[in-house]
Amino acid sequence: MYQAILAIAFIHVESMDFQAEYLKWATANNFPSMLPSDTKWHQEEAASSSQPNLKSHLVPKQQDIHYSDLIFHQAVVQWLIAMDQPIHATEHPAFKKMVNITSWATHAIKVPTQK
Repeated sequence: MYQAILAIAFIHVESMDFQAEYLKWATANNFPSMLPSDTKWHQEEAASSSQPNLKSHLVPKQQDIHYSDLIFHQAVVQWLIAMDQPIHATEHPAFKKMVNITSWATHAIKVPTQK
């Protein structure tokens, strides 16, 4: 509410003959002018500044797949079929160790490749 009152006051100051007096006071007190026309100018100047942004440095994050028993089961079946593995391969201690290690990941894991 206080901001709304100030905004109305500044609009009235700008529209009346108090503008010159206000600008004189603002300059004398090293205070930036808060008149609507001045703040609009400052906003436009800030928007058009050549300050670099982060867009060129941001890399899209790989979308994490949320765990569910169904999704995991489907992935295991797909892996067994694609790699022509017997069903009992999922009972091998190395497979179980790999699954247990990856279960602690807080984000998507990076699987090693031949490259």
